[in-house]
Amino acid sequence: MKTFFSSITLGIIVGSALLSLTQAVQAHECTVSDAAGRYGYTSSGTIVTPPVGPFTAVGHATLSETGTFSGAQTTSIAGNLFEETIQGTFTVNPDCTGSATVYVYHGTTLARTSPIKLVWDIHQNEFRAILLTPGTNVSLEARKMADISAVSATLK
Repeated sequence: MKTFFSSITLGIIVGSALLSLTQAVQAHECTVSDAAGRYGYTSSGTIVTPPVGPFTAVGHATLSETGTFSGAQTTSIAGNLFEETIQGTFTVNPDCTGSATVYVYHGTTLARTSPIKLVWDIHQNEFRAILLTPGTNVSLEARKMADISAVSATLK
C-alpha cells in the first residue's frame, strides 16, 4: 500500500513538472530583437514561369533589431552566375512566423523584388522561408553565424 501511494505521489510530481515545462515552452514568443543577428543561408529551387531553370544561392545577411536587413549572395540562375547584394525589411510574429521583402541588386541596379514568408525555430537561431514570387519554386534555409569575437574571447 505504501508503494502504491509513493507511485501515485511520484506520478503527480512528474506530471506537474512536465505540465509546467510545457507551459514554459508554449509561453515563448518570437521577437524581432531575438531574430536580429548575422545569418548564413542557402536557397534553391526552380524558376518555372517562364521556364528558366534551376535557381541556387548562397549568402549572408545581417538582420537588425529595427526590422531591416542587408547582405550579399552568389546566385546561379540556369547556370549563369551573379554577385548580388540584398536589402529589405522583415517582420516577426509572436508565433515565430514572419514575412520579408527582399530587394536584390546587381551593382546599383535593382534586379528583382522578392516577397517571402518565414518561420523561425531552434530559439530563433534558424529560419526557413519560401519565395512568393509567381512562377518560382524556391525555398531558403538560414542559420545564425557564430560571433567570431565572442568565440575568440572564449578561447583565450
